[in-house]
Amino acid sequence: MLQARAVRLVACILLAGPIGCASLPDSGETVTVAVVGPVTDRDIALRRDVAAARPALLAAGMGSAEIASGRVLRVQCGVMTDGWWDSLAIVPPDFGPLDGRALTLKVVDRGDNDRLPVNRILGRAEPPLGPGGPAHRMIPDWRERGLRNNYEERPPAGGPRSAYLIVQGSWVVRCRQ
Repeated sequence: MLQARAVRLVACILLAGPIGCASLPDSGETVTVAVVGPVTDRDIALRRDVAAARPALLAAGMGSAEIASGRVLRVQCGVMTDGWWDSLAIVPPDFGPLDGRALTLKVVDRGDNDRLPVNRILGRAEPPLGPGGPAHRMIPDWRERGLRNNYEERPPAGGPRSAYLIVQGSWVVRCRQ
């Protein structure tokens, strides 16, 4: 009897677990991402996950000259309130200036725990989405004002709230719009 209950409890936990978890972008999916910044040779030297992606970058034609010219970006998007998905993104040669807008990319490479994926940018996100930014503003005199908390939520910079997730205190563009 006790063993049967334990088996049912474990089954419920295993079945309920995936329901509460967000999933990372899948191969073939088009996602919206925000630019973290250009990848540099220093990133390749200091970050293991970027260095591990070097063979995939080279296979995609992204050598030192292309990296130095800013054609490889680190991008991210929110999948849940405590996590995001990172990727390296190849900028098309005729893309034009990056204007702080979110981008779309086609997921071909999902990466793994040791290596950032390498994917290609398709275009700029429509409607235009900005970088997001800090999700809260501190209120130093919150007690004097009779407030319950010492912070308040700020709107995301550059788009509607529904296009972002608060991830560890910052607005991050949702992967799936």
